[in-house]
Formats: sequence, C-alpha cells, structure tokens
Amino acid sequence: MARHLRRSTRATALVPLALAAMAVAPGRATAQDGGGRGSTSLSASVDTQLSYVVNSRTGGLSGGEFVAEVRPGLQLSSRSGRIVGSLNYALGLSYHSRNNDGENVQHQLNGSFSAEAIERWMYVDGSASVSQQTVSAFGQQSAIGSTQDNPNRIEVATVSLSPYVRGVFGSAVNYEARYTVNATNGRRSIAADSSGTTGSLSLSSAIGGTALGWGLLGSTQTSSFRAGRETKNDRYSASLSYAPDVDLSFSLRGGQESTDIASASKTTYNNWGVGATWRPTPRTRAQFDTDDRYFGRSYRVLLEHRLASSSVQFSSSRDSSNGSDPSGAGQRVTLYQVFFAQFASIQPDPVLRDLLVLDFLRAQNLDPNIEVSGGFLNTAVTVQQRHQLTVSYAGLRMAASAQAFASNSRVVDAAAATPANQDTRQWGYLANASYRLTPDASLALTGSRLVTQATATQGSTNLKSLSLSLSSQLARRTSASFSVRYSVFTSATDPYREAGITASLSQRF
Repeated sequence: MARHLRRSTRATALVPLALAAMAVAPGRATAQDGGGRGSTSLSASVDTQLSYVVNSRTGGLSGGEFVAEVRPGLQLSSRSGRIVGSLNYALGLSYHSRNNDGENVQHQLNGSFSAEAIERWMYVDGSASVSQQTVSAFGQQSAIGSTQDNPNRIEVATVSLSPYVRGVFGSAVNYEARYTVNATNGRRSIAADSSGTTGSLSLSSAIGGTALGWGLLGSTQTSSFRAGRETKNDRYSASLSYAPDVDLSFSLRGGQESTDIASASKTTYNNWGVGATWRPTPRTRAQFDTDDRYFGRSYRVLLEHRLASSSVQFSSSRDSSNGSDPSGAGQRVTLYQVFFAQFASIQPDPVLRDLLVLDFLRAQNLDPNIEVSGGFLNTAVTVQQRHQLTVSYAGLRMAASAQAFASNSRVVDAAAATPANQDTRQWGYLANASYRLTPDASLALTGSRLVTQATATQGSTNLKSLSLSLSSQLARRTSASFSVRYSVFTSATDPYREAGITASLSQRF
C-alpha cells in the first residue's frame, strides 16, 4: 500500500511541475528575444452560462433544475527561436438549484512546449492536460455539454516530460538519447492513476542521398498502475530501409523484447516487422507498419489527404497502451486536434496554428475539448484495436467535421484484476456543422452516438444526443449563444432521457 501511495504522490507532483515549466518557458522566450514583437501573447476570458435541465433519472419535469456556471480562463502562447509553447486553462465553477452536493469545481487544461536547452544538441518536450474522462465503458455516459453530475466521470490530469539529446557522430551516424516520464492521476479516484518511464537510445545512418539506410534502437519501459502492478518491457531492434524514390520508402526490422506483462515472470520474445511510406505530395500520405510483438500482431495503417479547405483521414491500428503515455494507443482525441491537423496546410507554425484553430472554433460556437474518440480509463496494460475515419471542412461561412470509429480493448496483463482475454467493444460517431448566418452570427448542429457492446458479464449501453445552438458576436470581445440539447441513454442499470436549454455569455480580455 505504501508503495502505491508513493507512486500516486510522484504522479500528482509532476502536474504542477509541468505547468510551472510551461508558464516559465514563454517568459524566457521574451527575454531572449529582447521583448520582440509577437514573441509572447497573453489573454484572459470569462464564460458564464445558465442552463435548465430536465432528466428522467432525477425526477423528470418535477425534478428539473437550473445550473449556473462561471468559467474564467487564461490563454498563453510563446513563439521564439528556441522555445515555443501554448497553455490554455479554465476553471469551472457551477451551482445546481436542486442538488448541489456533486462536484462543483472543475479544471480544464491543455498545454505543451518544446525548448532547445542547448543549441543544436539538447531539447526538452513537455505536455499537460486536465479533462473529464469516463471511468468504465459500461457505466453511465454523458452527452457533450451535459451539466448533470455523473459518478462514472472523473477529472484526470496527465503530464509528460521528455528531455533528449541528438546529434551526429562524425558525418555518418545520427544519434538520439531520450528519457521520458509520464503520469496520469485521477481526482478522488485511483482508477486513472498510473505512471511510466521510458529510456531509449537510437543510432541511424546520416548520409543523405542514398537509397539504403540502417538503424539500431534500444529501449526500456516501466509502467505502474496504482490499481494494478508494475511491469517492465525491454526492446532491442535493428532495421534496414530502402528508398527507391524520394516519395517512397520501405523498412525491415528484427529484434527481441523481454517483458513480464503477459506472464508471471520475464519472458523473451522475437520481434520482426515491415513498413512502407508513400508521400506523393506534401498533402498526401499513406503509411503501413506491422510488427510481431509479445501480444501478437501490431499494425498501423494511415491514409490522409488534405486540400485547401478540407481533409480526409483513415487510420487503423492495433498496439499496446500503458495508460499514462499521452501518445499511446487509444488516447482521447478532441475536436481541437482534428482541426489542428486540418489547418497544417494553412499555418505550419504550431503556435500560430493553435491560436488560429481556437479562434476558428470559437467563432463557429464549437467546443475545442469535445471528445471524438470515446474510450475509458485503463487499470492495466491493454491491447487496443481501433479504426477511425475523420472528415473535416473549413470554408468561409461553413465548417463541418465527422468522425466515425470502432474500437476493441483487451487486458493483456496476466496479473490484472480485470479479466484478461475479455474484449470491450465500442463504436460511435460525432458529426457537427456550423454556418455563418451573418458576419456576427452562426448556427451549429451537433449529433453523436456511443455504443458499448455487451460482454458475458456486462450489459450494453447506447448514448444518442442532438444539439442545436445559435451564437452571436455582440462586440469585438463579447459573444453570446443559446442552445437546446436532447439525449437518450439506454442501459440495463441506469437509463435516462435528458433535455436542456442553455444561454451563455463570453467575454475576452
């Protein structure tokens, strides 16, 4: 028990450390640029909203209640030669007229930075997030924009820090040594608590203009779940690559990995894999990779094409997830991330693109933190298989996006409390469209569905939701919106129907 508490304390302590680093980084950038124009931007906002919600689970019409919310926020971004980053934070304070015993304080954070600590040699990447996430796929689900308390959702903080060095030996060998520490911590729950460390060293050929290349990679990874156990994975591999054309490349990999995840003791497995990448244009990419791993076959397929105002992406993958790695399989995907990728052809600078995407979504009355991926928290190492199709469009007056996905998750930790070899299957979609009625007003429609299929021990769930909103720019920094929402949740244990009306006012400073 003491060992688990120490892990949780370390995980929690990393969150304010990462936030402090991201807050300090922009200030340093300004000093290095001598107060250069545009190097740092800081803005604040206050969003207020009043909702009237009727939920059949809490009494229907007789149990309707008013919910008031105030959300002050801070947006910070920096772009300089050696430090770039952005930080978006909001504090949500709510009051329920009938039942105010639930969670009335929520934090929302998205931040990342990249720093060149020692010129052309040492770098540091960092990210942090705080969001509401679902604990169990079979528990109560909440629709986008719902203000009702849900015991199956908790506030989860995730942080990642990754210092690394890279350079060239002589003129023939590239090297990179990296150490990454990441942690996830749930508020008032241990379901989300996990931490992990990864150390890696890679060597590769540095001579450009040749068709053949080689690479060596060694890594060691430790994953620890507070509700589970600590596992280790060591991998060593060698690779050969062949590029017959600048747009086409092939790779072949072979090696070994030793892990105690799928067995009680550490076991060694042989690895091999192949891959191919084709990039006929800067806006088109096709990628395929597959490897033989300790849990069986892993793979990743990615097909994407971007136009000036639209993009299409299909991805299919099967890989392991240790819960705390923010880049691992099965991690949450937001509407912000969809349009951040879409706007890459418009604005290649990541910091300026961050501001562009946030301004665009705000003008279209779309929440950047809307999750488009489904998912739930893991308490052990899992294998996640996922297929996703994403289509987005951003025009002068209309913006739209649609995401459809299907996923399958299975615990592979031999010692996990969760039954191994039991699949959790989900599928769903999220579609939204907004249209500018006038230069200052827009109308948005959002529909979603999330289905969790039944297992031998758990019943299925089905959440459907539809919302319509009208927003208007009252002044240069002031906007207002009015929305209606209707949701139906089907479950053997906790079904409900919910209708809500919301009026909101936003002020930017």
